[in-house]
Amino acid sequence: MLIEFSLGNFWSFNEIQTLHMQAAAIKSKFPKVDQENLFEVEEDFSLLKSKAIFGANGSGKSNLVKGFYSMIVIISDCLKDDQILSKMIFHFLLQRENFLQPSFFQISFVTNGVQYRYGFEADRKRITSEWLFGKPLKKGKRGSGIRERYYFTREGDDIKVNEKVFKEAVQFVPKKNESVPLYRENVLFLTLVSAFNGPISKEVRDYFLKTISLSSGLEDPRNWIILLNVIANDPPFADRLTHLLQSIDPSISKVEFREIPKEQLPTDLPLVREPKPQEKVGTILINRSIKNGSGKKANLSFVLDEQEAEGTKKLATLSPHLFYTLDHGGLLIVDEFDARLHPNLSRKIIELFHSPKTNPHNAQLVFVSHDSNLLDARLLRRDQIAFTKKDQAGATELYSLAEFKGVRNDSSFEKDYLMGKYNAVPHNLNALERAIENFVRHE
Repeated sequence: MLIEFSLGNFWSFNEIQTLHMQAAAIKSKFPKVDQENLFEVEEDFSLLKSKAIFGANGSGKSNLVKGFYSMIVIISDCLKDDQILSKMIFHFLLQRENFLQPSFFQISFVTNGVQYRYGFEADRKRITSEWLFGKPLKKGKRGSGIRERYYFTREGDDIKVNEKVFKEAVQFVPKKNESVPLYRENVLFLTLVSAFNGPISKEVRDYFLKTISLSSGLEDPRNWIILLNVIANDPPFADRLTHLLQSIDPSISKVEFREIPKEQLPTDLPLVREPKPQEKVGTILINRSIKNGSGKKANLSFVLDEQEAEGTKKLATLSPHLFYTLDHGGLLIVDEFDARLHPNLSRKIIELFHSPKTNPHNAQLVFVSHDSNLLDARLLRRDQIAFTKKDQAGATELYSLAEFKGVRNDSSFEKDYLMGKYNAVPHNLNALERAIENFVRHE
């Protein structure tokens, strides 16, 4: 369960900005929204089931998603890839002094009854600092009587471990007579300890690798890899996907995986990567039952990635993330959430996360959108809406609608947003007209 995510000196983020998922002490105009859109962790401590991020093009919304992704990949791959930091760390480039400063990543979350706060700072060559704090929670009571305590802290190669709560890590801290540490400067201490099955470190690492699903854009090839692997190895998934796609096209009768023997693969098949030996290779077929000109039914098959509409592809590639998160709980992060989806369908997906019936495990959704129809008080509370904008130095600022004074719970969020009241829309649209006028004038 995500509490907050903080990011600094990364792409367009200069100063540290924080995405908050803790519910604010506000009320919606609609009681159902307050009842369904959040869930209690402790007394007076509730988390939001969804968070929408709006803002002008180029304001940094996607860079927030990149921050989530980079943090996850560094945690996952730093032991096996010496170059992972150079691949994943991108400093804020509009201030020269930032080149020499590390990027900042931190997440606070709840898993298995413990509230953790984990983060690190890194440049493109090494981890400069790292930390893990935590405290147990007791539902129904205001706190557990235990303050947040440190599990370990790291400054460069110097690591301090709290032996009382993080005994599993003691063996990896160099003794006084050891000059060379057991870890590399570009490897996270958390990842190292978890590789040896330390129970706490593994629990924290698993939060990132097993409970966070991320779809980072329309052209992300990982979405196709995940979809193909799931539908090839989980036959019931095809039935669920069929029902999902029927919501946008009732003529769809069946979705199926058609395996292609590897030795028969065409040489021009556009693979996103070479398949591993244990993986099946094939394509996804969309079968339709339609009536021809004479009124007779005809069955036709179409290849999903080649012959189907972009909206059908989008919903299909989103489906593994959607089903897994709602089935097991966790966090789903989606960039370009509403792209190529009908507004009613985008809204319905959000409602799936709000409904206790379809979201019994309190899964959370963080999504980036331009669909102002979703800025509706009947769908989202003020603290579920965040905005991004660029300051005069070109840095992204991230802030919540709940921070604005004078915004009533019955205000027209969409109208005020489009009028620029929240400072998160393009401000120089006349430049488009000038660009066309200048071109026509010089023809």
